[in-house]
Amino acid sequence: MNIEILEKFLQNQQSSEIRRQLSEEMKKSKRYTGVRDIYFIHTDEANQPRLIDENLAEDSVKKFGDCCKQLKELKRFDREAKPFTKRMEDPSGQTYVIAGVPIVSKKAETIGMLIIEEGIETVKKITKDVTLNSIPYFLFSGLFVLFSFSTFLIYQFWVQRKVTIQVGETEETYQGEFQSMLQTMRSIRHDFINHIQVIQGLLQLKKEERALEYVNSLTSEVISMELPFKVKNPALFILLQSKWARAQNDKVDMHIFVNDDEQFTKLKSIDLIRILSNLIDNAFDATLVLPESERFISIEAKAIQAKYIFKVENIGPTIPEENVRKIFKTGFSTKQERHGVPRGDGLSIVKQVVDMYGGTINVTSVKNSTIFEIEIPV
Repeated sequence: MNIEILEKFLQNQQSSEIRRQLSEEMKKSKRYTGVRDIYFIHTDEANQPRLIDENLAEDSVKKFGDCCKQLKELKRFDREAKPFTKRMEDPSGQTYVIAGVPIVSKKAETIGMLIIEEGIETVKKITKDVTLNSIPYFLFSGLFVLFSFSTFLIYQFWVQRKVTIQVGETEETYQGEFQSMLQTMRSIRHDFINHIQVIQGLLQLKKEERALEYVNSLTSEVISMELPFKVKNPALFILLQSKWARAQNDKVDMHIFVNDDEQFTKLKSIDLIRILSNLIDNAFDATLVLPESERFISIEAKAIQAKYIFKVENIGPTIPEENVRKIFKTGFSTKQERHGVPRGDGLSIVKQVVDMYGGTINVTSVKNSTIFEIEIPV
């Protein structure tokens, strides 16, 4: 619709040429859109609404009261100057739909409303056509929603399964550490009972000085059970404390080197424990076959440049060269079964964790010394 012609008409309503041009413009728009009727509503200087239709060239501008009494309701829409649609009924009882939009001039002023009329049957046909044409879209949308929901369920199931596995692995790791600590405590308790009996016997024999010497030596031994340095990572501190206590109880010469200011935050605590606990337990198994005077374990945990380095060394039997690659396979072990349960999963767990972080494992086993060194990029 050429709005300039309407603006010219509003400025000069008496010009027959402008009336003809506006009438032709409205007839052209009516043919182009195929609607039943098209017209303008304009409020004149006397604040009276006027209806301008395609018969403008032959007829004068009409007031609302002059025709189409049911269109008086359009006064409200003209005052509000907002797009609208409304279902209406003419005097003959036929239902139709009207729709209107504000007309804005070049000066950004609302100068009226453009209104079209369409029969209800045409509207129903359009609705039916739109609905039929939308069926593929509805089907696609339904399938997409179904696919999205299925993906969500699968992802949720995967997350739950992963969490269950992680919880299981965490529980298994800490259960193993708990059992190890419990075994150490049982051994300490057994020794403690023996110490109490010795002190009791000395006191019964009235040898208080010997009893005092024995208590003093026992106090030194108890103090030695405490880890002699602090570790910032709480989980690592607890692990090293339990292994240190076990080493003191099993007469193992243990050396621990840990960066004072490093917390190893780039590793999950459970993964850090799974790596070191399995390596240290293996070191205990290997060195405990030796006499007390030869038992030795060294543990290192440090951060250098862009990587973490974990090293566990023990004195004990040499790992044959043909077994170095096999020891990381699930179920492989050179150890005897304990209570009928295979004991070959520790190093396979270590390898899984190290691989997950893109790290490497290096094994060096020579006479009387075996070293496991792990590097994990930060």
